[in-house]
Amino acid sequence: MEYGSLLLLFDGENPCWTEKLVKLAEEDPALLSDMVRDGLAERKGEICVLTGAGRTAFREEAAASFLPAEPGIPALDLGKHLFRTRLRLLLDRKHIQRWGLKEYVPGARFPVPDLEDALLFSHDGGLEWKWPSSPAVERMRSDWPVTGLAARKTAPPPADAAARWFETLGEAPAVFEADLLYLSRYDFQAYTSFAPLPGDRWGLLNADRFFCMDSPSPEKSSLEWFLGTAGRFHLALEVLRRMVLPGYMDLDSHDQDGINWLVFLFEREEEAGRCVSLLAPFGQDLIRPAIPMDVWALSFEALEAFSEKAETIHDLLPVIGKAVVRTP
Repeated sequence: MEYGSLLLLFDGENPCWTEKLVKLAEEDPALLSDMVRDGLAERKGEICVLTGAGRTAFREEAAASFLPAEPGIPALDLGKHLFRTRLRLLLDRKHIQRWGLKEYVPGARFPVPDLEDALLFSHDGGLEWKWPSSPAVERMRSDWPVTGLAARKTAPPPADAAARWFETLGEAPAVFEADLLYLSRYDFQAYTSFAPLPGDRWGLLNADRFFCMDSPSPEKSSLEWFLGTAGRFHLALEVLRRMVLPGYMDLDSHDQDGINWLVFLFEREEEAGRCVSLLAPFGQDLIRPAIPMDVWALSFEALEAFSEKAETIHDLLPVIGKAVVRTP
């Protein structure tokens, strides 16, 4: 088909494209206008999405290419879709991962106890995390007390363990959602003999995990958003460590340290610096109840300006990102 590879960019995970992103994907951005002219795409400002005819053409092209792909239909604010696609493209272009795999999960959703901000934290006179003493978390720790290496001595939880536990709690879970979850599987062939765990629908086992968040401008007025996001990330780790991957969230199957980074994303480098200024004064208190984990700030400006191609993600993010707080 005339638009072949360009048409296939509009898949279920990437339903929105601009000329800039098409160029970043190494396709001809001028063809977007031709797709609009031919009725396969429509413009919403600078953003293009497939029409009904475009989705039909996508399925035909995917079938001809023997690809099990479906066309994308925007389900969110269009800017959120663009954020995910842009970040994925830039991360992918800026490091090689020669002996590993790069996996991207847009909109990765994790169940957490439904606690409003006032029950998550307080920062009057210093940061205090309240969530560990909430009834839901205390019950979780009572019902699922074994974590770490000791948890490997028993059978892994069934796939629906977390869902069933929330049912017994009598309340629907809230959700911690990472706008883009990047999974780095370095030297993945050393782990091919390990079976996945039943409840790990995200593929977290034996991967370094980077939970990337589309973040507001870091101001005093947005501090509650950053603390609320960090607190719900704590809760997500708590659920994962107890009911999904006990024994494997912080160490992989070869007992190598696992990585769980919360990464706040900004457009400009100046904003990333202000994020550090806003959050770093809390020091280890920012992560204390959920250690080991790190918090970082990263800008699209720094990603785009990085002129090299790093070997691994660990040769990229520590160079262009800014550490807010790290596990000692």
